[in-house]
Amino acid sequence: MIQDGQTPNLLTFDIEGFIEASHDSLDVPGDYVSSHRQQEEIEVNTRAILELLAAAEQRATFFVLGRIARDLPALVRQIVGAGHELACHSLQHRRLYHFTAGEVRSFLSEAKHVLEDVSGQRVQGFRAPDFSITKTNAWTFDILRDLGFTYDSSVYPTSLHDAYGIGDFPRAPFRMVNGLVEFPMSTVRILGANVPFGGGGYLRVYPLALTRWLCRHANRAGVPVIVYFHPSEMGRIVLPIRELGPVRRFRTYAGMAGAGDKLRVLLRSFHFIRMVDYLDRYPVQELAA
Repeated sequence: MIQDGQTPNLLTFDIEGFIEASHDSLDVPGDYVSSHRQQEEIEVNTRAILELLAAAEQRATFFVLGRIARDLPALVRQIVGAGHELACHSLQHRRLYHFTAGEVRSFLSEAKHVLEDVSGQRVQGFRAPDFSITKTNAWTFDILRDLGFTYDSSVYPTSLHDAYGIGDFPRAPFRMVNGLVEFPMSTVRILGANVPFGGGGYLRVYPLALTRWLCRHANRAGVPVIVYFHPSEMGRIVLPIRELGPVRRFRTYAGMAGAGDKLRVLLRSFHFIRMVDYLDRYPVQELAA
């Protein structure tokens, strides 16, 4: 925790296609739309993010799928050229707990190498698709360390979601006993439960005033807020999934139209830095063995 001065917050983007990100959560096949349409969605929406960040003079960390670096190398180089940090979001957008340790090691190694080859930069950070490091596959942390990652940001310290979360996980950045630094996703303690906020559906659905209050509440305690955002939430191109029932449709599309405007306000309201810069400038708590 930071005791003095302005608490920096961490702005992150998970660069993935809307359809491929829906594979595990909504059982949407990868060929639901053409590959050309998926690539267009990623490029148009990500470039809109880059334009917004340039206008706000803010820098961020971009967690990019390895397959996107392979298929859209110019976009990855544009991200790096704008001064943003490139980090890894796995090879494909598949939940890690569906795979063996050997499979995870293989495709995380491949993703890291592809990202580094395309960008010419060392990749230090990782975020699992759908925050899919849980107690069942905590061995992933040692794989990340072995592959040369410096930090991870894959865990939501909550028990309130049906697909992810570790309820008794620390809520502020800390160093694990294996040396890997963990940036837990942002939560607020309410009635004995850790309630998520700061990105994705939480950012889209929560009133903007509530999100800003939660950010200030965390900052007053010296805890950085992790904001995360997806290209589809910029709203330039949002691909429709027609077969969804009402509950799934709400979880997938609610608040999508206003998400970009909320991000603009947060960029004006708070100070953000890249995750790698936080590691360079601020101490993190050491987790006792």
